[in-house]
Amino acid sequence: MILLVYVFAGLLMGLGALYLVWLGQKQAQEEAVSKRLAIAGVKALEFPEKDWLTIQLERAGITLLPTQRRIIALALAVFLLLVGAQFGIVPALILGATLSFFAWAAINTIYQRRMNQIITQLPRLLDQVVRMMRTGKTLADSFFIATKEADEPLRTVMLKLQRNITLGMSIPEAFNDLADTYDLKELQVLALGVSVNSRFGGSLIDLLNNIITLIQQREQLQRQLRAFTGETRTSAAVLSALPLMVGGFMIVSNPDYLFQMVDDPTGKIILMVAAGMQVAGMGVIWKMLRSV
Repeated sequence: MILLVYVFAGLLMGLGALYLVWLGQKQAQEEAVSKRLAIAGVKALEFPEKDWLTIQLERAGITLLPTQRRIIALALAVFLLLVGAQFGIVPALILGATLSFFAWAAINTIYQRRMNQIITQLPRLLDQVVRMMRTGKTLADSFFIATKEADEPLRTVMLKLQRNITLGMSIPEAFNDLADTYDLKELQVLALGVSVNSRFGGSLIDLLNNIITLIQQREQLQRQLRAFTGETRTSAAVLSALPLMVGGFMIVSNPDYLFQMVDDPTGKIILMVAAGMQVAGMGVIWKMLRSV
């Protein structure tokens, strides 16, 4: 049985390699067509639809090509298949779910930190845009100039806005696409203000000044909230880490006790239930903290 699993894993890796070779040839053909169009003076513009994973990675600032993601998925599938052959299907499924949860949590944590940096840098950029507009420049030109002096990660976000406008999007459409991509309330307010101003008119400078004030006040309130809930967040982190620390101490102090549970069918069930309850408890605590 195990031999068949290894043979199947080898076939899966071989099929994956052939699929990657086919993708490479297809990409080479597309690049050759693009070069011919470029020689003829035709520029091919593409606006591909993005899947959920692509949007999440873009929000977190993580760059993974589709080929790289397929290689990672193939390696993970082979690894879980080998784990399932050695320890059973249920442990392999639990391991896969655990790895997926921690990967999603890591991406979400990186995204939250990146968005906090963007919120902190956005008022300064908008202030530069206002000063540029007072000198007579348009909204698009003001954002283009301010983007050159912006810090990361806001500069990357604004470069996406600049690229969309350069490729032919209208200014309201470019702002709406940016707000939909990063799902940030400050960008959504900015996009809504630009859309309303473009449709009904009004003083865009006053609107941007109001948005700057709104962002600064909201950021100040969030800092106060984090200061008030610091003790709660610390307690949640200790409660989440305590079972893991106790389990690690038991493994170091008495490893035979754990090995006996692994060898026993009832012990395996207890360990799997305990791992599931630990993950569920950490998820509930994280959800409660998010609602504060």
